[in-house]
Amino acid sequence: MQQRSPARLWAYGLDKETRAALREVGEIVIPRLDEVLGDFYTDVDATPDWSQFFNSPKLLNHAKSHQKIHWERMFSCDYTQDYFTQADKIGRVHYRIGLPLRHYVGAYARVAATLQRIISCEQNGRLRALLRRRSCMHSDALTRALMLDIELAVSGFHEAQSEEFAQRMERLGESFESEVSRVVDVLNGSMCRLSGAANGLDDEILGARQGAGSVSANAVQIATSTQSVAAAIEELSASIASITQDVSEAAAASVSAATEAEASASQVGALQTAVEEIGEVVSLISAIARQTNLLAVNATVEAARAGDAGKGFAVVAFEVKALAQRISDATASISDRIERIQTESGSMANRMSGIGDSVLRMKTFTESIRVAVDEQKAAARHITQHAESTAASSNEMADMIHDVSCRVERSGTTSGTLKDAVATVSGETGTLSERVRAFLGALKAA
Repeated sequence: MQQRSPARLWAYGLDKETRAALREVGEIVIPRLDEVLGDFYTDVDATPDWSQFFNSPKLLNHAKSHQKIHWERMFSCDYTQDYFTQADKIGRVHYRIGLPLRHYVGAYARVAATLQRIISCEQNGRLRALLRRRSCMHSDALTRALMLDIELAVSGFHEAQSEEFAQRMERLGESFESEVSRVVDVLNGSMCRLSGAANGLDDEILGARQGAGSVSANAVQIATSTQSVAAAIEELSASIASITQDVSEAAAASVSAATEAEASASQVGALQTAVEEIGEVVSLISAIARQTNLLAVNATVEAARAGDAGKGFAVVAFEVKALAQRISDATASISDRIERIQTESGSMANRMSGIGDSVLRMKTFTESIRVAVDEQKAAARHITQHAESTAASSNEMADMIHDVSCRVERSGTTSGTLKDAVATVSGETGTLSERVRAFLGALKAA
């Protein structure tokens, strides 16, 4: 709000003498203000570029009546605070409705010209020589008063403009500060969460690094153990191959023994048959010896009957009888031996049969062992293949774990960089917040 100031009146040269001349102008102009303002606002209403600011007759009449009151004060030299307040209000209203300053100044130029003509016409009816000096003073006072009134209105216009601009800037600053504070708070919160995540990532990377080292060592141990198992299985396979060879040879020997046992059994059977045939012959010989002995007995009896003539025959009969007895004794001994031979050969045949059965069972067992050994050999071969595949996979896994370990190490480096970046951004966020507050403070102070 503009205040009344003697210095302001002094700046426009509105001293006591000039104000006295201005009152004389007022005596001429005030009675014709209705005419002057009526013509002016008629022109305003007829001009679209101006009439847009007065969109109703009521508003136009309101402006005209208040303009008349204001000028009556001005031409009466009523330079009180009310005059200054009213002039300031006019400028603020012009700013509020968006009236360009060129329209306002142009309007004053038109009205000033009209007022100058009124004063000039009024003075032409009087003695020119006496009033020439007063006429100049009147024009001078009118010009000064109008310029002061324009300046007051324009100053009010600019003050209203500056105040609104200051208010807008204050609202903008408050909104900007609020938004920046909100963004900074969100950014700080995000930085805190990001820092926590980075710390958690460090912990996870440390655990992953330790786990990767342990798994890598285990993988190497598995690969070593698998290679040892593969080597042991290779040795087992070689042993199984040797056992297979031995079993095959044992099977062949069993087959040969079974064949030999069968041949021996056949020979024993043939021996038993031959012994039985010999027994039959011995029995025949024994029967012949008994008959011979009986004939010798009969011959001895007949020789005894013959007396001396039969003595020689008796000797022969006696010899024959003795021979028959030896033959009988021999055949008895042979029979005993043949019986023992038959008994032994029978036992041998039974044993050979048992041996044959045992050999056959051993052949069956050997075949079963051979089949089982072949199965074990095939299983050992599959185990060897799987062990080799496992060893290769273990080596690949060890390589992959090593790669993972390298990546974990790089992730640890990246995590450290991330933490440094978070710390830097957090520091810059604080700096930004301080600079924004300083900027807004300077903006408000301006």
